[in-house]
Amino acid sequence: MTIITKKTPLYINIIEKLKREILSETIHGFLPSEAELQKMFGVSRSVIRQALAKLEVEGLISKAQGKGSFVLPVNRIHRVVQSLNGLGMQIEKMGTMVNTKIISFELMDYDKANQFWNEKQALYLARIRSDITQPIAYIETYLPTKYQRWLTPEKLAHASLHQILKQDANIELERSTRHIYAIAAPSHIAEYLNIPIGSPLLLLKGTTFDKNNNIVEVFSTYHRGDKIMFDLETTI
Repeated sequence: MTIITKKTPLYINIIEKLKREILSETIHGFLPSEAELQKMFGVSRSVIRQALAKLEVEGLISKAQGKGSFVLPVNRIHRVVQSLNGLGMQIEKMGTMVNTKIISFELMDYDKANQFWNEKQALYLARIRSDITQPIAYIETYLPTKYQRWLTPEKLAHASLHQILKQDANIELERSTRHIYAIAAPSHIAEYLNIPIGSPLLLLKGTTFDKNNNIVEVFSTYHRGDKIMFDLETTI
C-alpha cells in the first residue's frame, strides 16, 4: 500500500503522485483500475474517482469506455540547448506566444563579480517565462553593472535580453558553456512556476561570452519538466 500524507485532501496527494509519474513518463498506456488504485492508496472509490476526474480536466489522462483511464502523450516545448538564442526567442520562432514577468532587477553583491568584471556587485535579474496558459521557466541572470544603462524592467518584459544587448549595446555573443542538471523544484521556484514542491525541473546553467571572450552573463534557467524538453544535435 502506498503511504500518503493527511495534511492535504487525500485526492490531492493521489493527483500529485500520479502526475509525477505521468510527467516523468514512468507510466504509460492504461492506468491501474479504480479498484487497484483504491487498494494501492488505501482510500475509498470516490476519492480515486475525484483524483482521476481532476487529471482528466488537466489533460493528462482520458477515459476509454469499458477499458478505464489511459495516459495521454505529454506535449512539451523543444529547446535546442546548443543554440545561443534564449528560451524566449526559441519559443517565438516556433510561433508560440511567450510572456515575461520581471521578478527582480537590482544591483547586488555577487561572489564572482570581482573575478569576472572587476566589480563588487552585479546586475541581478530574475524572470518568469510563460506560454499562453502558464509559467514554464524561471531564469536567474548575473550581468556586469554597466549593462544597467541599456536594460530596464520595461524593456525586458517585451524583448529578449540578448536582443537588447545586441541592438542597444552592440554586443556580439560568440559562445556559451553550459551544464544540465535534473533537480527537484525547491519551494520558492515551485511557487513561481505554480507546481508542487519537488516536481521535476531541468536546470540549465551557463556562462555566455562575447567575441572578445568577455563574460556577458552567468545564468541559471529552471525549466518545468512537464513543459519543456531539450534537443541536442551532434556530429561525428
